[in-house]
Amino acid sequence: MLAQIKSLIERAIPRLSSALVVLLLAAFTTPHYVGIYNLVTLIYTAIQVTIDSGARFVVIRVLSEPGGMRIMNRYRAIMPFVAFLILVGLMLFLRWNGTLENWSEFFQVLPVALAPGFGVLGLLYVGTLQATNQWGTLARLQLWAALLGLTVGGTTLILTHSLLGPSLQLALTEGVFALLCWWRARHNDKPIPQTPPGQQSIFSDMATMSGYALMSWFQGQAERLFMSIFAGTAALGTYSAGNAVGRAPSDALAASTANVVRVGIADKDEDREIRSESERLLSRALLLAFGCVVLSMAASLVLRPLLGPDWATAMSMVPFIAMVAFPSVLSWSASVLLVRTGQAWKTFVGPVTGVAFGIVIAWTATFDLHMAATVLVAREVAVVLVSFSLIGRAAPWRSFVICVALASLGLTVCWLTL
Repeated sequence: MLAQIKSLIERAIPRLSSALVVLLLAAFTTPHYVGIYNLVTLIYTAIQVTIDSGARFVVIRVLSEPGGMRIMNRYRAIMPFVAFLILVGLMLFLRWNGTLENWSEFFQVLPVALAPGFGVLGLLYVGTLQATNQWGTLARLQLWAALLGLTVGGTTLILTHSLLGPSLQLALTEGVFALLCWWRARHNDKPIPQTPPGQQSIFSDMATMSGYALMSWFQGQAERLFMSIFAGTAALGTYSAGNAVGRAPSDALAASTANVVRVGIADKDEDREIRSESERLLSRALLLAFGCVVLSMAASLVLRPLLGPDWATAMSMVPFIAMVAFPSVLSWSASVLLVRTGQAWKTFVGPVTGVAFGIVIAWTATFDLHMAATVLVAREVAVVLVSFSLIGRAAPWRSFVICVALASLGLTVCWLTL
C-alpha cells in the first residue's frame, strides 16, 4: 500500500501543479485563453503519449533482455527531434487557421514543444527507478521539478497574464524531472528484476502500445476536440477548467496504479497469479480513488468563490467528473494486463469503444454539462467492461464490480444534491 501511495504522489505532483497553473490562467485571463492553452496541450499529450507510452510499457524488458538497450538508445536519439518538429508544425497550423490569433500567442506556447523530448530523454531513468521500486525517490524528484516549474511558470503568469507562464511550467517540470532522474539512476545500486521474455519482440510491443496510447488519448480527449468545433474555445475553456479540477487527482492515480501493477505482475506467469496480484493492487487503488474524489470536491468548493461567477458552472461539474476516478484506475491497468498476457493488440478495442462516446459527450455538453460529465463516467465504465472481457481468466472482475457500485452511488448522490 505504501508503494502505491508513493507512486500516486509521484504521478499526482505534476498533474496538480499543471491544474493549479490552469486555474491561475483562468483567474488572470478569460475562458478563451484557457481554451487555447488546452487545445495546445491536447496536441502535446497526443504526441507525448504516442512516443512515450510504447517505450514505457516495455522499459522493464529493455533493462533485462538482450538487445533492449540498443533499441532504447535509437529511440532516445531520434524521437525528441521528431516530437519537436511535429509539435511546432501543428502550432504553425493553429497560427495559420487563426486559433492562435497572433505571433505573440504562438511564441508564448512554443516552450510546450520541448516537453515531449524531455520526457523521452528521461524515460529510461524513470523506468530504472520504477523497476527497483524507488517510488519515494521518484516522488521527491517530481516534487522538486514541479516546484521549480510552478515557481517560474506561476511567476511569469502573474507578471504577464499570458500563455507563457503555463507553457514554461510544463516544459521546465518535464526537463528538470528528467535531469534529476538521470542523476539518481546513475547512482542506483539496486538490482533490476529479471522478467520472463515477452511473447512478442520489444519493438513489436512498443509499436503496438504506441498505437494503443494514441487511441486511448483520442478516447479521453475526443469530447474536447469535438467541443472546440461545436461550441468554440470559450466553452472548451469552461469544460477544461472543471475537467482539470475533477480529473487531476484521478488521472495521477490511474497512471501510478498502472505503473505499480506493471511491476507487480512482471514476474507472474499463471493467469491465477496475475489475477490475484492485480486484484490486490486494484482494491487498494479503488480505496485511494475515494480519496481522490473527496479531494476534487473539496477543491471545487474552495475554488468557486475564488474564481468568481464566470467559472461557477465549471466548478459545479467537478463532483460528477470526479467519479471517473473509479473506472479510470481499472482502464489504465487493463492495458498492462493485456500486454502481460500476450494480447497487446487487443488493447485497441477499449479505446475504440470509448471514442464512440466522444461526440455524444461533446453534443451533450452544448446544453447540459452535468449530463455530459455523467456520460463521461459511463464511457470509462464501458471501456473497462470491454477490456476486461478480452483479458480472459486473468481479469480482476471483483474490482470491476466494486468500481461500478462506487461510481453509480457517487453519481446518484451528485444528481440528488445538484
